[in-house]
Amino acid sequence: MKIKCLKCNDIIESLSEHDFKKCKCGACFIDGGNQYTRIGGNPNDIVIIKDDGTEEKLNTNKK
Repeated sequence: MKIKCLKCNDIIESLSEHDFKKCKCGACFIDGGNQYTRIGGNPNDIVIIKDDGTEEKLNTNKK
């Protein structure tokens, strides 16, 4: 999974466990690869890029 920072338009991807990546402006990060995906930052500044290339807003609804 990749994420796009809407502040700096940087696209980042964590490829493996403990592969912490931060966007160039520092507003968001992704970690964990496919083992455990952890995303941080303001949800309004982050778009998820799926494997098929489609984009969707970061869902913050907790159930």
